[in-house]
Amino acid sequence: MKIFGGSLLTSVLFLSTIVLLSSCQSTNLPRPIQNAPADKVDPCYTSPTQQAEALLLDFRAFDQTGGHPASARELAMKGCHAEAAHVTERYLVEHSGLSRREVDVLIWHLGQHKAHLGRYEVASALFLATLRPPETTSEPDNFDWNTYALGSWAFLNKEPLLLDHSIETLRRKAGQRNLINARALIGLRNCFDKPYSLAIGPGVCQPPPVTPLP
Repeated sequence: MKIFGGSLLTSVLFLSTIVLLSSCQSTNLPRPIQNAPADKVDPCYTSPTQQAEALLLDFRAFDQTGGHPASARELAMKGCHAEAAHVTERYLVEHSGLSRREVDVLIWHLGQHKAHLGRYEVASALFLATLRPPETTSEPDNFDWNTYALGSWAFLNKEPLLLDHSIETLRRKAGQRNLINARALIGLRNCFDKPYSLAIGPGVCQPPPVTPLP
């Protein structure tokens, strides 16, 4: 399994460095409340038992569909991005048998959780870690992941020209997934000076469905 000419071990070491950097910089992030008063239950709290169960879920249940209260998907849907990031880091380290594509998706979503928390430096590095080498980018619907990833990176690093170029590229390539991602990038562009958490979410920043450019 190769990542830009390196080994999977290189990828794991890179991720470990990002996770360590993240943990060193996040000591003031909210943590689950172990003994919350009954009338002030933390909606993001999950028990140690639930967290252990989440680490045993398959990739789809953990990241895609939700359902389990401690899965990353379920936590993210509730806006619990600090907790979703924490359990995703543990899942990447402790859950064996993940495919290269599954690791990439988890790293991307980890980056999004960090971006929601305003941790743009860490999120930027995680976004770039998902870039695909040229020999693996050809897909039947002309899906262009790298352009979407770079456009998202451009928002975090306030590079409007690169963001504009990414939007135009995706719209010219067409394909349903490219148009969905172009719409997300347009939302980032519409609210370029707003936090990622606002610009990426549903609401005033998001445009109507976009059409291909000629």
